[in-house]
Amino acid sequence: MIKLIFCLSTVGLLAGAVPAGSPAAFAGQSGVLQEIFSVPLADNQAAFIYLGYSGVIVRTSKGTLIIDPANLLLDKDIGAFQGKSVDAVLYTHSHGDHFDLETAVGLFKATGASIGAESQVAQALRRGGAIPAGKIVDFGATGPQTLGAWMVTAVRGQHVGPIVLFHLAAGGIGIFHGGDSAYVPLKNLAAGLAFLPAGAPSPTASPDSALKMAHDLKPRIVVLIHGSDAQYQDFKKRAPTALPGVEVIIPETMKVYTVKLS
Repeated sequence: MIKLIFCLSTVGLLAGAVPAGSPAAFAGQSGVLQEIFSVPLADNQAAFIYLGYSGVIVRTSKGTLIIDPANLLLDKDIGAFQGKSVDAVLYTHSHGDHFDLETAVGLFKATGASIGAESQVAQALRRGGAIPAGKIVDFGATGPQTLGAWMVTAVRGQHVGPIVLFHLAAGGIGIFHGGDSAYVPLKNLAAGLAFLPAGAPSPTASPDSALKMAHDLKPRIVVLIHGSDAQYQDFKKRAPTALPGVEVIIPETMKVYTVKLS
C-alpha cells in the first residue's frame, strides 16, 4: 500500500500537479519574504528562504534569485516582492513541484525580473504570452548568461525528462542548485553554498547522489532540499565522514537563514 501511494503521488507531480498537503500550506507569510530583503549581508554571506520541494529564495550582497517556486507562493506572498530588486526567477524543469505558470507570471509582474528556464518551461512561458520574449532565457538552448548581478550557468541534469541545474556566481560567491536530479559530474564547478536534493518525491534524487554532488562541488554549506526526513537524516549522518568540515542544514520552510561562506 505504501508503494502504491508513493507511485500515485509521483505520477501526479510528473503530470504537473502539486498534491494536497504540499509545502504550499506554509506560504502566506509575506513578512518573512520581506525580511530577506532587509537582512544586512557582508560580501561573504548569503541569506535564503526554503519554500518547500526545491523552491528557494537566495540573496547575497550583490543580488537576489528565486528558484523553482512552483505554486508555493500565494498571491499575497507575491505581492511582497513588489518594488523589490530580484535579478531572475529560475526554473530547473517543467514538473508541477517546480514550475507553475501563474506563479511565474505573478513574479514577473511584481519584479520585472528575467525568467531563466529549461526549454520546456521557456516554451510554456512564451505560449502564455504574458511575459515579453526578451525577458525569457532558454537555458536548454544557450550557454552561460549574465542576469542582473549573476553569471548563471546551466548544467544538464538527470531526471525523468529534461532538467537543468544551476551554478550561480556573483561577487566571488558560488552557489549551486540541484533541482531534483540524480548525480551528474560537477568537478569543474565550485560552490560555497549548495542546495542539494535528497529524494522524495523525486524518482531520481537520493542521499547518495547528493553526497556525490557535494564531493564534487566542495561546498562550505549544504542545504538539503526535495527529500523526506529519513533521507535528510541519512545524508546528515554520513556527511561527517564523506564531507568532513561541511555544515549541513535541514531547513524549515518560510524561515530566513543567514550563512557565512568564507
